[in-house]
Amino acid sequence: MLILAFDSSATTASVALLEDGVTIASSHVYNKLTHSEKLLPMIDSVLGFVGKTMDEVSLISVSSGPGSFTGVRIGVSCAKGLSFAKNIPVAGVSTLEALAENVRLFSPCTIMEEIYVCACMDARRNELYNAVFSYDGKEIKRVTQDRAISCEKLEEELCSFGKRVVGR
Repeated sequence: MLILAFDSSATTASVALLEDGVTIASSHVYNKLTHSEKLLPMIDSVLGFVGKTMDEVSLISVSSGPGSFTGVRIGVSCAKGLSFAKNIPVAGVSTLEALAENVRLFSPCTIMEEIYVCACMDARRNELYNAVFSYDGKEIKRVTQDRAISCEKLEEELCSFGKRVVGR
């Protein structure tokens, strides 16, 4: 299965192509407010790099927020347009859940105790977009919903968990 995944919810836009669960190509651009100009050329570039076409894509995955309202609209609109044109299903993914998945890449192979993963993005005005997940070395489970929370309230909440917290 060939999956085209992209995220335009933050200042960095990213595109990845996964084949049978393995990333075979990716591109990341820190370009602030030009996702509308960069996203489709990035998709073309990633597909071309590995000699694939949109006709071979089985699924489109797109970040559905939280994040920049305009950025999320650009990504979702692009996904829906490609889906409509090529009759490819679309799956929305929480930006914070995708961020939390990075713990699998950066944690030791064996985790002896459950930890918490605190996924955060700047929401401005002394707030963070945040979600907390638990991770036991095998499975990531959602503890809180995606939300905007003050830095102070988040700190208070994390201190009350009584377990190790990893930030992403």
